[in-house]
Amino acid sequence: MADVVWLEAVQVSGSMKMTSGDYDHLYGLVNVVANFDPKFEIPYLLGGLILGESQDHAQEALRVLGRGKASHPIDWRFPFYIGYTHYFCLGDPGSAGEAIAEAARLPGSAPYLASLASRMLSEAREPEAALSFLQTIAPQESDPARRSVLERRIREVVVERDLQVLERAVERYRVRTGAFPARLTDLVREGVLAEIPAEPNGGRYLLEAGGKVRSDRVAQRLRVLQPR
Repeated sequence: MADVVWLEAVQVSGSMKMTSGDYDHLYGLVNVVANFDPKFEIPYLLGGLILGESQDHAQEALRVLGRGKASHPIDWRFPFYIGYTHYFCLGDPGSAGEAIAEAARLPGSAPYLASLASRMLSEAREPEAALSFLQTIAPQESDPARRSVLERRIREVVVERDLQVLERAVERYRVRTGAFPARLTDLVREGVLAEIPAEPNGGRYLLEAGGKVRSDRVAQRLRVLQPR
């Protein structure tokens, strides 16, 4: 029965554009799977990761991962992905660092976790720190579905990093010239930037009124990595 319900959950989570209702449905299905087979670890891990892609479902992601942790108390992946969720979904580097430090103390954990935990605590919400974290863990993830989620998150972080760089450059241009640029290429012509970064999803960065920049492929920015 757990396998049958999990097959339905996989179909729901395979949608390219999940709605809020899809995330709610996935959360319910993962809990049903856990009721039938609490030792089946893949639904906790993948379900938690996918739920965490919706900031409105971060608490559900933590509950799923917490339930997995209770069923698998010595599996370092559960506190690790709890830390991941705190960092990337809730913007809480303190709780993230503590959870990943807990993962580092469990048998079989990757040797780089302790340094990741300390960097997460010290550099907090910096996109470069987040990118370094993701680029370290994504190649180590053996499950293709979970690795795909991490690789998608890498692209989102790259976009947020680039948007911050471009918006700072637009402001420098404004201070230097007294007006906003008409287009992003003006930043290169004026010598403010050496080049416009490539959008990692194959799209373009677009300049909007008031100096804001957006990607034509990413609908929402990663709020948890934006400066406060």
